[in-house]
Amino acid sequence: MRKFKVKINDQEFLVEVEEIGTSTKNTFTPPKTKFEIERPVTQPKREPLQESVSLSDKNVVCAQLPGTIVKILKNEGEMVSLKDPVLVLEAMKMENEVFPQMEGKIKKIYVREGQKVSKGDLLFEVE
Repeated sequence: MRKFKVKINDQEFLVEVEEIGTSTKNTFTPPKTKFEIERPVTQPKREPLQESVSLSDKNVVCAQLPGTIVKILKNEGEMVSLKDPVLVLEAMKMENEVFPQMEGKIKKIYVREGQKVSKGDLLFEVE
């Protein structure tokens, strides 16, 4: 038996309540959860830029959005015009051709096919 003090219309009563069965209606016991991490998650290593280049130059082309280099269409030393795509960058499941910002010869290509790039990463340089 359990005793309770009940107040009805500002009058107190002492009540005894007998438990008939166990009820889980107002009680909650969270399940015990055990988990383990099988292997630590590591970020892939990014390759640092090989050379120091001024990114404000018109002859330098950087990635406008993150993605993967699908195909390199031109080689170092080749002449390019403003209408010649140099490489193809896949971003958000769309292939984007990347063009030079000036006519000239490709001085250096800083990426390789299959490489993942972030926004602002150096792609190629024209001289």
